[in-house]
Amino acid sequence: MQIVPANTLVAQSRSGERGAALITVMLISMLLLMAGGSLIAVTSMSAANAADATAESQAYYAAEAGTQAVLGVLRGNAAPNPLFNATTTDAANKISFLKAVTRSWSNKSTDPSTMTLPDGSVVPYPIRLSSWLPYDATYTDRVTLSPSYSLLSGIAYAVESVGDPDFSSIVTYSTSGTFDNNSYIKSYGNSSNGFTITYNNLASTVVNTGGGVSSTNLGGFTISAANGSYTLTNAPFNLVVSQTTPWASTATIKCTISGTVTKSGTTTTVALTLALPSPKYNIEGVVYTVPLVSQPLTATSTTLSATVTAPEPRRILVKVRGYGPRGAIKRMQMLLGRYAFNYSPAAAITIRSHDDNTTAMTFNAGNSVQYDYNGNDKAGGTALPAFTVTSTPDYNLLTGLPAGQVLGNPAVQKVSVSSLASFLQTTDGYYGARSAVDFLRKSAMKVKWPLNCTGLSTQCDRYFASGETPSDFGATQPNGLLTFVDGDVDLPLGGGAGMLIVTGKLTMNGSSSFNGLVLVLGGGNLDRSGGGNGNSLGSMVVASFGSTGNFTAPIFNSSGSGNSSIRYDSDWVRRALTLGGPVVLSVSEY
Repeated sequence: MQIVPANTLVAQSRSGERGAALITVMLISMLLLMAGGSLIAVTSMSAANAADATAESQAYYAAEAGTQAVLGVLRGNAAPNPLFNATTTDAANKISFLKAVTRSWSNKSTDPSTMTLPDGSVVPYPIRLSSWLPYDATYTDRVTLSPSYSLLSGIAYAVESVGDPDFSSIVTYSTSGTFDNNSYIKSYGNSSNGFTITYNNLASTVVNTGGGVSSTNLGGFTISAANGSYTLTNAPFNLVVSQTTPWASTATIKCTISGTVTKSGTTTTVALTLALPSPKYNIEGVVYTVPLVSQPLTATSTTLSATVTAPEPRRILVKVRGYGPRGAIKRMQMLLGRYAFNYSPAAAITIRSHDDNTTAMTFNAGNSVQYDYNGNDKAGGTALPAFTVTSTPDYNLLTGLPAGQVLGNPAVQKVSVSSLASFLQTTDGYYGARSAVDFLRKSAMKVKWPLNCTGLSTQCDRYFASGETPSDFGATQPNGLLTFVDGDVDLPLGGGAGMLIVTGKLTMNGSSSFNGLVLVLGGGNLDRSGGGNGNSLGSMVVASFGSTGNFTAPIFNSSGSGNSSIRYDSDWVRRALTLGGPVVLSVSEY
C-alpha cells in the first residue's frame, strides 16, 4: 500500500491554477499603468488648458486694448500718420465720426481697396483706422502690443471694421410748396395778361451720398396758360423739405418770386427769379445747397438743382479682434455715440425760471435798435423761439419787447419744465443740473489741447478753475473748443467758439461774441455790455442754482452802445456738441 502525503494531493488537485498569480500581477500592473497614463494625460491636458486659458485671457485683454485705442483716437488724442496737413493743429488732422467711417480718411493710402476671401469672393477692404493707429510694419494686419512680437507668444489687436449702423450717408427726402393761397398752384393776372405757375412736388427721393456730396434737385416749376405780359414782385412762396432718413425733420424755406412772363404769338418767354434766403439749409446735419440764392426760372419748366452733403454719423460701430499666443482670438464690438453731452435747444436763449413760478428773473434786453434776438435758424433748419422760459412772470417780462427786436417761431415761448432737457428739470439726481455740470467739468479735464501739448495734464486740458482765464476760447478753430470755467469769466474781444460752460458770471464785453453753445449754469448770470458789434450764433442756456436747493432766479442783462445780436444756428450747436468727445453706448463680445 502506497501512502501519498496530503500536501501532494492538494498540489495535484490545484495543478490547473498554475500561473494565476502572474496573470493577476499583470492585470493589476495594466490597471496601474492605465491609471498612471490617465493621470499623465489629465495633467498634460490641464497644463494645455491652463495655457489656452491664459492665451484666451491675453487675447481678450488685447481686444480691450484695441477698443481703448480706438476710443482715444475718436476723442482726438491722436494725430494721423502721416499728417493730412503739415500744421498739427489744422482741422484736417482732427478725427470725426465721418472721417472714421470714410475709407479715404480712415485708411492709409497704401491700403488696398479690396480683398479676396478664402472662398474667392472679392469684398471691399475693411475700414480700420490705419491712418490713426500704429499698425505693425511686418504684421501689417494688426497693431502689436508685445515687444519683439511673434505669432506664438505675442499679443496684438486689429480693427476689423468701423461702420455707421444708421447708414446716415443715405438721405431720403421729399419736397412740397405753397403760394400765398396755400396751394401748389397759383394764377396771376387775368386771361388777357397773366399766367399760371405750378410747383412740381418732388416725391420721396433716396440719395446715397457715399459720405460726401451728391447732386439732386428740390422739385421745380411749370409755367402755363400765359397770355400777354404779367410782372410779379416778391410774390411769396414756401418751399418745404421733408426729410425722413437718416433723421426725420422738416424745414420751411420762405422764398419770393419776381420777374415777368410774356407770351407773344406762340412763344412764351419766362424771366422769373426765385429768391431764397440762403444757399444752404441744414436739416438734422444734412446740408442741402442750391447753386444760387437767386435761382433763375427762364423756361416754362424749370428744375431746381441742388446738392446733398452727408451728415456726421451720430453713432458708429467698431469691431476689434484681439490676438493672443497660440492662435487665441477674441472679438469685441463697441457702439459709440457722437455726443457725450446731448442737448436739443428749446430756443436761441433758454432761461430756466425760478422753481416757485413767482419770483421773476433780473432781465434787461437792451435798446431794441442795438440788441436783437433771433430764433430763426441761420443754418436753414427749423425755427425756434428767440426766448424760452418756464414761468409766467418771466414770460410777461419778455412779451413786452418790440417785435423787431425779438424774432422766432414764436418769438417768445413759455414751456413746461418737463419739456426741457433733463438737466434743466431738476437740480438733483443722476440727470440733474449739478450732475450735468460735474460731467462737463470732467469732460473738459479729459480734453487735450493742442494735440502736441506735452505739459502736465492740467496744463493741456480745457478745465479752468476759479481765477484762471483761458488764453484761447476757440475763436480760430473750425468747431471751436470745449471750455469749462469754474467761476466768473470775461469773454475777450476776440470772442470764442465751441462749447463754453461757466459756473459763475459770464461777461460779454463790447464786440465779444461766441459761436456755438453757451451754458451759464450755477451762477446763472449773463451780462452783455459795452460798445462794439458782437454777433453770436448758436444757442445759450442760463440757469441759476447753488450747491444745494432748487433753481433760483437767473440774471440776463444787456446794455451798452454797440450793436449786438444772438441768433440760433443749429449747425454751430451740432459742432459744439461734438467737442465733449464720444460716449460709449455698449461693449460686448461677438
